[in-house]
Amino acid sequence: MGYDYCIKYRFGSTNTIADVLSRAPHSSSVTLLVLLVPCLTFLDELKKHLLCNPQFIQLRRDIRAQPDAYSDYSIAQNLIIKEGCIWLPQGFQFIPTLLAEYHSTPSNGHMGVAKMVARLMENFTWQGLQRDVEDFVKACIDCQHAKYETKRVASLLCLLLVPHRPWEDLLLDFITDLPPF
Repeated sequence: MGYDYCIKYRFGSTNTIADVLSRAPHSSSVTLLVLLVPCLTFLDELKKHLLCNPQFIQLRRDIRAQPDAYSDYSIAQNLIIKEGCIWLPQGFQFIPTLLAEYHSTPSNGHMGVAKMVARLMENFTWQGLQRDVEDFVKACIDCQHAKYETKRVASLLCLLLVPHRPWEDLLLDFITDLPPF
């Protein structure tokens, strides 16, 4: 085409020209920065609800009476801690609030099941956590409208032909029908 050029490969960080071209130019307009800090002010409300739950009260009483029998559990700030996470009874009335906080707030961005379970398990644990998260994400209207399934859609099944004679005969027929090399 009449152009004289040479293509040279430059490894990673040495290719600074491509890095400069990929950056967005700085604008002189005012930039708004938001600092997101986890706000756990609901812990007082959580404690109030837990003190009314008979399953929580019974387990706390058992842990205090026999700490050796409950080696995975401890009590801190009037909460039951299991393996470093706050333990909640199954079916506890505060769980939907936690699920909404960890899924629907703007800072959490409607994460999927795996990420939401991982984030919840950093601070909380209860029996059936995985199933509760799956049900909550499936019921989220915003996720159903905005997200799509990334897996390939399964196609229709095709029937396999059943041979009428043993497979050795079919293999011999196939080999004899091949053209010579």
